[in-house]
Amino acid sequence: MSGGISASTVAMVAVAASSAIAAGAAIYSGQQQKKVADANAELASRQAEQDQDAAVAQAEKIRKAARIQQAEATANLAASGVSVGAGTPLRISNEIYKNSEQDAYQTILSGNRAYTAGQAQSGLYSSQGNAAETSGYLNAGASLLSGASTAMRAGWQARARTTGTGSIQ
Repeated sequence: MSGGISASTVAMVAVAASSAIAAGAAIYSGQQQKKVADANAELASRQAEQDQDAAVAQAEKIRKAARIQQAEATANLAASGVSVGAGTPLRISNEIYKNSEQDAYQTILSGNRAYTAGQAQSGLYSSQGNAAETSGYLNAGASLLSGASTAMRAGWQARARTTGTGSIQ
């Protein structure tokens, strides 16, 4: 060679650059996927909390409506001359209370289930993000190793041609 850069050197530099770019792209892709997954996890967690809060608020509305219904029933019975402290009026009031508490409990239970499901979904998103990030790093390592292998093979082939040994073992 007469002082210039050999074709094999250019090829090895190109392989190295290509491998570095592929590795960088793999890392970047994994990090971006993790950011998206983390954002989705945060949204799922917030939605779960909102569902639970909404259920508690709805349960309180059910209880308030029951208190109003109890008061109206008691007032109507009293206005008709019925003694409201015992017997049927008391059973009516207790039934209204019991039914409203069952409804309120079911509402809270549904909210808690939605919360649990939302938190589980949030955890899945976080796991997916961590897996994507890890995959990005592993793919980057694989790209670098593949590039190094290709560059070494190209170097051996060039050396074999210049030394005249013929084949690569």
